[in-house]
Parts: sequence; structure tokens; C-alpha cells
Amino acid sequence: MRFLHKFTLLLSILVILSSIIQFFTFDRFFRLTTDSLLLTINEKAANNLGESLSAYFKNIGGLVQRIASDPTIRANQEVLDKANSIIPEINGIIILDAQGTTVLVSGAEVNPSVDLSQRKYFQRALQGETYISDVFTSVSNRQVIAISTPIIENNKILGVVVGIVRLHENNLSSMFGNKSFGRDGFIEISDGHGTIVFHPDRNSIGKTAENFDTLHDLAGSTVLKVSSGQEYYIGYRKIQELNWLISVNTPTAAITEFRSMMLYQILIITIITVLLVIIIGTYTMRRYTKPLDKVIKAFSSIKEGKYKKLPLDRYATEFDEMIQVYNDTIDKLEEVHITLKGAADIDGLTGAYNRRAFDKILELLTQEIQTQSLPSLGIMILDLDHFKQLNDTQGHLTGDDVLKDFTSIAVSVVGARSVFRFGGDEFAIILRNVPREKTTAFAEEIRLQSEKKLRGCTVSIGIANYPKNANTIDEILLLADKALYISKETKNKVTSF
Repeated sequence: MRFLHKFTLLLSILVILSSIIQFFTFDRFFRLTTDSLLLTINEKAANNLGESLSAYFKNIGGLVQRIASDPTIRANQEVLDKANSIIPEINGIIILDAQGTTVLVSGAEVNPSVDLSQRKYFQRALQGETYISDVFTSVSNRQVIAISTPIIENNKILGVVVGIVRLHENNLSSMFGNKSFGRDGFIEISDGHGTIVFHPDRNSIGKTAENFDTLHDLAGSTVLKVSSGQEYYIGYRKIQELNWLISVNTPTAAITEFRSMMLYQILIITIITVLLVIIIGTYTMRRYTKPLDKVIKAFSSIKEGKYKKLPLDRYATEFDEMIQVYNDTIDKLEEVHITLKGAADIDGLTGAYNRRAFDKILELLTQEIQTQSLPSLGIMILDLDHFKQLNDTQGHLTGDDVLKDFTSIAVSVVGARSVFRFGGDEFAIILRNVPREKTTAFAEEIRLQSEKKLRGCTVSIGIANYPKNANTIDEILLLADKALYISKETKNKVTSF
């Protein structure tokens, strides 16, 4: 895999990992921040609403106390009815004597014949306090509460005034019904027994609040799941003078939907980013990597004797210089090839270039060295081991076959245009602009294949390089010959200066 492929893949992986980290970081941060914020908001709202509710009932209690302190209202049915009509917070008024007997009634919530002496709101008022009752059902089958206060004259309790407030009327709704606490959020008020006093859904009034037994502190906030499976952010406060509980409830579903929407947006952005990286990477590879592969392949084909120029107009302008160098090399190699071919320089037995061709190419190389137009050069001199014995024992035909086989091995490794036969079992290989390490690797490959494939023969090889070992062709040949001599001492060996 080329560098650009790896880089594109790595960049895509980094984008994906970054997005995964964003997913978890955002999700955790969003949950913690949102939970804390909404719980705090709802708790503060519950405190404010609790103060408003306390003030509301103190105001009603004050109105009832004013009636209790005015004998004109207490003693006159017409005046009492008028007072009841002009006080919208109170739906019914009852005047009781000290024994609990009904003296006057205004409104339709009380049956005058009913004995109220044992009612808690009557008993508490006789003790000298203004009392707000829990929810109960009136004679008209409405959910109501009673606010009672004593009638005191000359420090003596003469009776009780009771104000009746209907919970289904608009009194509490006007205070709390227009409050918004998120989508589907609501306010719930319950009395000391958990009976719902106020709820936006009027059908819930008079029923038992689900969270009443769970919220024990004077004030606070929490997240609770109700029987329907819905989860709520709940801020609450208990009103001590009433022993009532007011709670502000916001469903978590809306927040969860918003969080999911944000996560989906991150996911979409991630997908788009990865696609852009892939598209840009693919475009870059097509524009640069594939043309570069073609240029490299074209250079490699030279080893196989295939000389084909590359058209400049089919490649990006960034490759102009590289392609021009390649085409110049092809021109020079074709000139050499034509020169060698015109000199009848092919060895008749092996098909390799002969000694005459070798000498001719050495003249051209000498000129290139003198003009400093040849960057590097490697020359191998190769000699078959045990070839004379093979000829003597198995005949010249077998020896000829071995020479042909060896030539095929050398050509398969370095290419036909690089192999020369001096004569007998001695060969030479010329490699232009090939790194020194690769020249040695080619020599080792030829030696190993010869060891495996030649019948009874191996090869010894000597190598010298320009400009590493010498600065003239003659010096290179001399060093290569010395290296061959060293290899021949042990045979089947490659020696390089």
C-alpha cells in the first residue's frame, strides 16, 4: 500500500475516532449540564410558586378574617351574599356558631342541615387559628378546600366563618395554568394526604399524586419515572403552613430528543467528512499515484528491453520533468541499441550481446563518464564453475545447453540489453544507473538460480561500481576482474568492491 493510500486511510480513521470521542464527550457533558440546569430551574420555580401559593391563601384567609370581624356581614344574609359575589376567590361562605350550628350560608357548596361541628376545620378554628383544610368532596360533588377562622369578640370565640374554594374553578388556574415548563411540562399541587389540588388536567384533581410519597424533603429536585414510563425533571417545595406539596415537572423526553438530534448532526457531519476525505484521497490518487505508477512501470520495462516513450499531454504538469527525463533516456538507449544491432553484435549461440558489442558500449560509457552525464554504473564479470569438466565428461552439446540456460537466467534477472558473452563460459553484465546494493542483489539472484538450475555448474561473480570504486572504465574492469578472481577461489560466490 502506497503512502497516499495509507495517509487517506489513517485520516479517515482519525476522523472516525474523533467523532466517537465527540459522541461520548458531548453526550456526557450534555446530560450532566442539562440535568443540573433543569433541576435547578424547576426547584427555583417550585420555590417561587410556593411563595405565590402561600400569599394567595393568606389573602383568602385575610378575606375570611375580615368577614369574621364584621358583624354586619355575619348577621345579614343579603350582605353576606353580596360579599360572596364580590370575592371571586371564595365560592361559598358558611357562618357557624360555637356549637357548629349553621347560622348563614352563601353559595351552593354546603347543606345547612349537615352537622359541621366535628369537621377538622371547625375544630381547629375553635382553637383560635385560621386553618386550611385538605381536599374533600362537597355536597355538589365538587373537589373543594375549606379555609376557616374564628369569630372573636371580647376575647371570646363566638363561632367560625368558613370559606369554601372550588378546585375546579379558575382560581388556581389563573395563577398557574399559564406557566410553561418545556413541552408537556406542568405544575402539580397536592395536599397533606397527597390528594391533587391543582393540575392542568382537571381530571387529575382529587386523585393521589404519584410522587407524593417520594419527595420527603422541604425542598429539592430529582429525576423520577412515573407509572406510565415517562421520566421527569422535578423541582419541588413543601408549604409548611399548609403542609401542601408543589412540584414543577418537565419531561426528559424533549431533552432526549434534542440530544438525539445533536448526536445525529454529529454523525451526519462525520459521514460527510469521511466521504470528503475519501473523495479527495481518491482524486489525489488518480491524479498523482496512478500516473506515478505508470511512470515507474515504464522505467521497469526498460529492463525487459521495451522502449516506449510516454506522452506528456496525458499526465499532470507536475510529471513533466520526470517524463522528459524518461523520454531522454529512451532516446539514448535506442541510439545505443541501434548502434549495437548495426554492428552484428549478437552471440550466435546464446543470443546475448557479444564481445564486439561489449567493447562498443564501453566506448559510449567512457564518453558519458568524461562528459559527466552518467550518474552511476555497475559492471559484473561472471565465470561458470566446473564448465570445462562438464564439457570434457558430457560433451559440447551439453555445455552449449548450459551456456544457453545461464544466459536465460541472467536475462530474466537484469534484462536482455545488459548481458554480454565474452567467449567460452565468461560473461559480463552492464547496469546503468542502478544502485550498488541492487547490483549486488541481482548478482546474488543470478548465483542462486544458477546453483538450482544449471546441471553441475555454478557461477562466480565479481563486481565493481562507478564512481564508488573507480573513475574510468578500465579501472572498473580491472577491479571487477580482481573480484572475480577472489570468487573463483571458493567458487559459487559474489564478490563486490
